[in-house]
Formats: sequence, structure tokens, C-alpha cells
Amino acid sequence: MHCHRCGYQCSGGDDPMRLLKLRTKIILFTTLLVIGVVVGSFFLIDRVVRDQVRSRLVHDLERSQHTLEQIQKDRLRELVAYSIIASENSTLKAAIETFQTERATGSPILQQLRRTVENEAYKLFSILSADLLIITSNTGQVLAIQGVPVTPPADFNLLNQPSIVNSLSSKPIDFEQAASIWRFSEKVYRLVSIPILLQDIVVGTLSTGFEISPGLVQAIKANTDSDIVFVADGGIIASTLNASQNEALLSYLRDNSVLKKRDLSPSQSEMALKGETFLALKINSGEVSSGNFVILNSIDRAMLGIMGGIKKTMILIGLLSIILATILGLGLSQSITQPLMRFVNFMDGITRTGDLKQRFRHSTPNYEVDVLARSFESLTRSLEESRSQTAKYHEELRQKESNEEKLRTLATRSRLDALISQINPHFLFNALNTVSGLIDEHPAEAQRLTLKLSNIFRQTLQASQREVISLQEELNFIQDYLEIEKARFGDRLQVEQHVAVQWAEIPCFTLQPLVENAVKHGAAPKIGTTTIRIDVRQLDSLLTIQVSDDGVGMSKRELENVLERGYGLKNLIDRLNIHYQSNFAWKVESEFQRGTTVLLELPSQPSIGTS
Repeated sequence: MHCHRCGYQCSGGDDPMRLLKLRTKIILFTTLLVIGVVVGSFFLIDRVVRDQVRSRLVHDLERSQHTLEQIQKDRLRELVAYSIIASENSTLKAAIETFQTERATGSPILQQLRRTVENEAYKLFSILSADLLIITSNTGQVLAIQGVPVTPPADFNLLNQPSIVNSLSSKPIDFEQAASIWRFSEKVYRLVSIPILLQDIVVGTLSTGFEISPGLVQAIKANTDSDIVFVADGGIIASTLNASQNEALLSYLRDNSVLKKRDLSPSQSEMALKGETFLALKINSGEVSSGNFVILNSIDRAMLGIMGGIKKTMILIGLLSIILATILGLGLSQSITQPLMRFVNFMDGITRTGDLKQRFRHSTPNYEVDVLARSFESLTRSLEESRSQTAKYHEELRQKESNEEKLRTLATRSRLDALISQINPHFLFNALNTVSGLIDEHPAEAQRLTLKLSNIFRQTLQASQREVISLQEELNFIQDYLEIEKARFGDRLQVEQHVAVQWAEIPCFTLQPLVENAVKHGAAPKIGTTTIRIDVRQLDSLLTIQVSDDGVGMSKRELENVLERGYGLKNLIDRLNIHYQSNFAWKVESEFQRGTTVLLELPSQPSIGTS
């Protein structure tokens, strides 16, 4: 319909719907853009905060490590101090020394002496701040033990315990450093041992220790704000993690080669335990210990504490941004889309009617749409002016191309005829010389060759009327030609022919110049027998023709200028260029006094360049 307000053809029924679609697209685009910015900002903040949290947790782990080590050192130092004082108990020394002396004789007072040691141990245990007290002889036999729920047997021996071995040695190392782990009756103790000396002779050991229990690791966690796990002999002894996380941690420790190495310094690692990510630090519990403390800080819990507030803020900012984007989209659609849709309807009208003389008119000024309208009107004027010229030029060009095509066809045909005409005189002249030389001495042979020559004349005349002939026709032509040449050379000329192709078409006079060159330049100058080999094969989509001889061959200089040694090969290459439009390959190989080989690779179905 014609719009009286705008003055151009438009589809008024579609205008409100199209306007609504465009407004919706603008609002949707701005909303998605804001959401994308908010989400991208959140992920960027999350990554930055995660890196900062990880860095902070690394420092927290180091601080927790220092606190844990300090707690152990303080406790061990306290135990060593109390143990040294307790080891000076004279009654205890005398009872141990007497027990060891009488044990060899089997004296009946051994039980009394053991009870004396046990009584002194009970007194000392009651005043010491320790979870365990053990008194052994200098052979490691346990004489008294306090703090364990089950009494060990009378012959119980701890000579394999590293801390006791150290205290019994002649050159013991630092007692705190020699502290070791002792497992007994499903409990684990950290044990430190002091030698009991009587007149500078070690008569026994006094060992004290504290239990590594859930209560201990909970107390350490209260001081460090880190989860603490103690691992010994492939199992978890005490932990502040839940049961499922303990299982996951054990599996990780078995599979992770870093945490399994005992000879490394404390190592850090990031691990996921049942959906929660931790930053972990493993420290050995003494150089001769078989247990390790693992300190863990939860990255997820630290992130939740920081990102919780940020997430709420980002959601609030996102909602406000969406509201602002919606309002902005409505404003843009009101000021831009309505004039723009009128201009689109104007262009649709021109598309349907093809009237390039229409002009856009609108009631509400809009700079952007005005620029578009003026540019479009300038374009339509140029199109209108060029429309008539295009039709005229098109007709003239079509007539010109038709004339040029006719000229190209005539020129190509004339060139092909000229090239073929160069073959016949040269070849026929050589053939007539051969026959004339036999008439006087061998008239019967001359008569036979005359028949061959007539066949050659007839085939030449027929081939001149066609651009392509069958391969068999070309081979028959070559056979007649070679019969004449054999009459000239006698036994000096031998021919071998291998044709592995049942049927093919090739340009006329393709083999003839190659065979003629082999006779003229290979056999004629040579003293002795020359063999010419003709080989025709089909390789995929290529017809391969090879003509070779073992004649005198060519020098390198002659091979470089092979196309200048007469018209035969150059004439053939020019004709093949016309037939195949350069879609073929040729190669000449020659060695002086060894022979020459010419190879042609032609398409199986020739693409003729003339009509």
C-alpha cells in the first residue's frame, strides 16, 4: 500500500510487529551484554580472590607449621626436663641396678625389686605432666610402665624403639630430636627417653611421652585455625576432618609420590577431599619418626567467607544494571528504531516496485537516518543512470565476445593445420629416398616398400582430416614406416614394441616424430646394431608413451638444446600444447654413446583445444 504520511510504498500491517521485534532485540542485546559483563566480572574477581586466598593460606600453613612445631618442642622440652630430674631418683637407680645384678643369679628378690621400681614409677608419674612413663633396663626390658590401659607381659622389651636405643648409646643425639612414635594398645604416643646413670654407667632408661589423640589435634586446631591430621604406618591416628575426608586423604597420600617421600623437607600440595579443596602441608614428626602431621587449610571455606558478600553485591549490581539496560533499550528503540523502520519500509518498497526515482520523506528529524537516506538516494540515482548504459554495454560485449571466439577458433585450427603440414614433406622425402635406392638392385623389395609407402600416403591424408586417431592406427603407421627404414639399415636396426593398452586415442603423428628422431639421430650415426623400443602403458588416468634407443645419444650441451635440433620434437610439443592446453608432461633423457629416451604422459581422454 502507499503511505500518505511518508510518500512511499510500505507494508503498514507489518510495521508495528517489525518495530516490536527490533525493540525486543535491542533490549535483549543490552540485557545480555550487562549480564555477560557482570558474570565475567564475577569470575574475574573469583579468580583474583582465589589467588590471593591461596597466597594467604600458604602463609597460614607456614604459621600453623611453626605453631605445631613449637607446641611439640615445648612439650618435649618439658618432658625432657622432668625426665632428667626423675632419673636422679636414688631409690630407683639402686633398685634397677640390683635387679640387673640379681637377674643373672635368679634371686627370689627379683619380684620385690620389680615392685620397688613400679612403686617409684607410680610416684614419678603422679607428679609428671605426661601421658606415659616407661622404665627399662639397659637391655630394653620394661620394668615398669604407667599410663597405658593394658599391662604388657613381664618380658616386654622396647630395645627396637629409636628413642630408647638413642638413650642407651654411648654417643646419644639430642633427646628431643630422637623422640619417636610408639604404638601400643591402639594408642599412639610421642616418646622421649633419658638414660638412668649410676656412677656414669647407664643402668636403664626413663621414657615419658604424650598421646597423639583427637583431643590433641583439636587443641592444636584451636591455636592454628587449621585442620590437623596425624598419619602413621599407613593409617590416620588423629584427625579434625570427617570420616569421608580422612579416607580421601589416605587415598591421596598413597597415590601422591610427593607426600610419600620421607626424606623431603615439608611439602605443600593442593588436593580435593570429597568436594572440598584444601591446601595441605606435610611435616615429619622427627627425623627417626614413622609418623607425619598434615596441616590443611580449606580454600573453599576461605573463599566462601570472602566471596559471600561479593556475590550478593554482584547480584544486586546485576539486577540494577538489567533494569537500567531495559530502560536504555526502550529509549534507544524510541529514538532510533522507529525512524529506522520507516527507512527500511521505504527500501522494501523500492525493492518490490523497482522504481529508483522515489525519495524518502519523514516527519521526525533524525540525523543518522537522514545520512542513510541521502546516501541511499545518491546510490539509486547512480544505479538508474548506469542501468541503461549497462544494457547497452552488455549487448556490445556479447557481440564482441562472439566475434572473438570465432577468430580464436579459426586461428587455432590454422595453426594446427600448419604444424601437421610440416610433418608430411619431411617424412615423405626421406621415405622416397629409401624406396628409390632399392629399385635397381632389389625390385621386389622396392615393390613391397612401395605398397608400404602407399599405405603411409593414405594414412597421412586421412589423419590430416582428423585431430585425433586411435592408438592402433598410429602403431600401424609406425610399423609401415619402420619397414621402410629397416630396408635402409638392414640388420643394424632392431625394433621392440610393448603395448599394454587395449584402446586409446591420441593426436595424429604423436609417435612418428619420436621414432623418426630415434632412427635419424640414434641409429644412423652409430656403427653397429641399434634397438628402438616402443613402450605404451596406462597408469591410472595417464597414457604413458616411451620411445628409447641405444644409439649414439647426446652430450649435455645437445640435451640442453634438444628442441633446437630440428622441427620434429618441437613440432610435436607445439601440437600437444594445442590439443591438451598444456595439460601433459614430456621428458628427454640421454647419455652420450649410451642412447636416448623420450617420455610422454598424456591424459587418457584428450582435452582438445580446437573445435
